[in-house]
Amino acid sequence: MNFKNSIISALKSLGKNKMRTALTSIGVIIGVSSVIIMIGIGSSAQVAVKDKIMNYGANAIAVRSNYKLFTIKDVENIKRTFHQVKYITPILRYKIMLKHQNKNLSTQLHGVANDYFKLKSWPTSRGRYFTKYEIISYEKVVIIGNTISKKFFRYQDPIGKYILIQNIPFRIIGVLSEMGTALSGRDFDEIVIIPYTTATIKIIGIREFGEIYIGAYNENQINGLVDSVYRYFYRIHPSTNKNNPPVLITTSKEKLEMAESISQYLSILLAGIASISLFVGGVGIMNIMLVSVSERTREIGIRMAIGAKGRDILMQFLVESVILSSIGGIVGIIIGIIIYYSIVHFVEWPFIFSIAGIFISFVFSSAVGISFGFYPARKASNLNPIDALRTE
Repeated sequence: MNFKNSIISALKSLGKNKMRTALTSIGVIIGVSSVIIMIGIGSSAQVAVKDKIMNYGANAIAVRSNYKLFTIKDVENIKRTFHQVKYITPILRYKIMLKHQNKNLSTQLHGVANDYFKLKSWPTSRGRYFTKYEIISYEKVVIIGNTISKKFFRYQDPIGKYILIQNIPFRIIGVLSEMGTALSGRDFDEIVIIPYTTATIKIIGIREFGEIYIGAYNENQINGLVDSVYRYFYRIHPSTNKNNPPVLITTSKEKLEMAESISQYLSILLAGIASISLFVGGVGIMNIMLVSVSERTREIGIRMAIGAKGRDILMQFLVESVILSSIGGIVGIIIGIIIYYSIVHFVEWPFIFSIAGIFISFVFSSAVGISFGFYPARKASNLNPIDALRTE
């Protein structure tokens, strides 16, 4: 019996028991669709994580004071001394009470320079950034996030209107474009931003701050910039304790590498768990094929009696098993893609269509048919023709 005849015979046999064929394929369908979903979600999560970290700023470093606060002189010295610095801004973070008419909201305030927006590539959807005069004159002006605009002003244009920050009136000069949410669920757009000079005098009451953001011209300059900044602060704030440096520095590259590493391990773990379903599906195929061999023992005996060899019987049952698992694989791939697309559409993650992932899933499902179908096929091929013919 040639391969073509084996396929035709296998399809006829599977067609006689449509319900049993469908139920047997369910295990493989669930397994393959689970693998597709988990691999897809893992890939989408990696891209989403990368996008969120890039909101922190490409080629950026965050310098945090470990025990002595920074001054504006530190910012000016770093900008003037190190050629790698493209952007630099103080960061003052403060939890404040925001009021407008009868609405109150506890939210995050940032005091920054204009380089903050350039470093984060965060444009305004309406209005403008601070002017140099507004920064050096401690002007009470504010740029609000998109969420603040929606909560306080709905469909009105907030530009030129006033809001109270810690009961101090600030004039709105800009609304930032929508940034979205962090993976933790924190809303990036629920924020108000004022000049760092105004924040030090009007809100916090001290002229020092605990954090500086710095952006380099390109990724290759990051390591050199980190070393230079460390040396600068060790020079002005000598420390003999290596475990307690004057500053702590993190980079966007470090954050990205750590997040991608976590995402990859999580994807492998999820795919491994999903693969258990494929194993269960394979056991189901083996069980049904053993039942099929028992039911068709007399048929096997007749075929052997008229000249069929053991390898022909082996091929016939093995092809049935592979077709059974392949059908489950194809249906599982379709269902998996549909569910995966629905999930990422709901959570607003990117949909990543991977031909390689689909191909591997199909090959894996076929391999399950070969692996778990071989034993029943071997059992059928080893039957004694005389004993098989005597079977009722």
